[in-house]
Order: sequence, then C-alpha cells, then structure tokens
Amino acid sequence: MEDTHKLIRRWQRGDSQAFELLFLKYEGLVFRSAVLMTGNRQQAEDVLQDVFTSVWDARGSYNPKKAKFITWLHRITVNRCIDNHRRQKLRQPCPESDAFEMVADSDDLPEEEVINKLECQRLLQAVSRLDDRHRPALVLRYFHDLPYRDIAEILDIPLGTVKPRIHNALGLLRQELSPLALDNEGRF
Repeated sequence: MEDTHKLIRRWQRGDSQAFELLFLKYEGLVFRSAVLMTGNRQQAEDVLQDVFTSVWDARGSYNPKKAKFITWLHRITVNRCIDNHRRQKLRQPCPESDAFEMVADSDDLPEEEVINKLECQRLLQAVSRLDDRHRPALVLRYFHDLPYRDIAEILDIPLGTVKPRIHNALGLLRQELSPLALDNEGRF
C-alpha cells in the first residue's frame, strides 16, 4: 500500500481513490471503536459512515502539522459516537445481541470457550453503559493501546485529566461487573 503521507496529500487534493485507500486502511479501527462506544453494530455502521463523510468533507481543513492523521481520525470517531449517543432516545441494553445469541445457542463450542465469550459479552455490555466522559478514554487506552498524550489530544482534555478519568472508568467497570451487580433474578 502507498505511503500514508502520500495518500493524505492526494486525499486533500480531492483524489477519491486515495480517500478509498485511506478508508480501507482505517475502517476497521473506526468500526471497532464505534462498536465499543455505541454498544450496537448498526449504530457503529452509521458512525463509520458519518466519520468518513466528515473526513472527506474536512480534507481541506485537516492540518498534519497540528495532529497526526490517526489522532485526528480517533477524535472525529469519538465525537460522532458521542453525538450518536445523544441522539438515541433508547439505548439497546445489550451490545451485539445477535452475536450473544449465536454464542448462547452454540452446541459446538467447548464450555470454556462459551464462558470466555459470555464474559467478553458482559464486559462489552458494561463498557457500553459507561458515560460519554469515561467510555472514550477507556476504549482508546485499553482497546487501542494509545498513550495518555494521544488520548488527551483526541478528547481535547488536559493530560493530567486522562489518568484519573481512566482510573474512574475502571472503577465504574469493576462496580458494574462485581457479583453484587446482579439484578433480582440473578442476571447482569
């Protein structure tokens, strides 16, 4: 694949083929972030489309001297996910429920694999229930392994705020995932 810097320059000049290559290179990253932040595959697909529409529209205003492309892309993704969340009147209580049902119905999987998938599903559900301040910081740190400095830039917050926000998010997740977080019928 062509050098990313060259692709960016071509995209900024309006080259749709370069834009398509950038899309192919980064769609997985954007989609994964969107699924983690929205907790819903359909919403994540909508966010993916919104993000890349925004990227195309902003080609003239992106300044590589101010931010790395990947940081800028993460920031757009986080903002679109937050906007999407605010537009949703009813949030789906279970992210990726179709995947959950597929795992729950499978007789072919060893018990340990089913348990691991159910635990992963429970974690994703808990992450999707975090608020818009905590969820993006947690996703960027632990699902994308970004350094605190990049997270601060993406979220447009002081560097000193990133660590406490992630720490608080982890505390909220621990609370959510504790055995005491069961409902009256023993479900999470």
